[in-house]
Amino acid sequence: MTARRARYATPVTTARDWSPRARLGGFAAVGAIAAAAAVRVYLVNPAQPGHYPTCPFRWATSLDCPGCGTLRGLHQLLHGHPGAAADYNLFFVVAAPMLVLGWAVAVARAAGWRRPLPRVPARLLPVIPMLVIAFWVLRNLPLPGCTWLASQPG
Repeated sequence: MTARRARYATPVTTARDWSPRARLGGFAAVGAIAAAAAVRVYLVNPAQPGHYPTCPFRWATSLDCPGCGTLRGLHQLLHGHPGAAADYNLFFVVAAPMLVLGWAVAVARAAGWRRPLPRVPARLLPVIPMLVIAFWVLRNLPLPGCTWLASQPG
């Protein structure tokens, strides 16, 4: 690479380039935003029309996207009704505890926790998008075993 091209190249940053304090601050900000959003969803029922925007994919196609029903499911989870939450979005009900655990592990690592913490095996990472796509397709199939995956109307 010539000196002229190197001058305009965008530097590549990694997680190791950020200080632990900066990473911890970022995780704290994500946690605060998630907590504020959860309070909003707890207080304002997404099943009542007019409070939240309509899913653009559902509006355009009348099919469920992988996230359809997530707000209504979160509302039900926050009110202690996991069965009702699963009626809206089963994938979210399964994934939510794993997301919270992943966030907590990341915070512990950024805080300098020295004990062994769980890690997702690298071989499983490509499986996650495949599971999301499979859920997306299956919940829109009009087959008897698949219709229960569809988001229940609000």
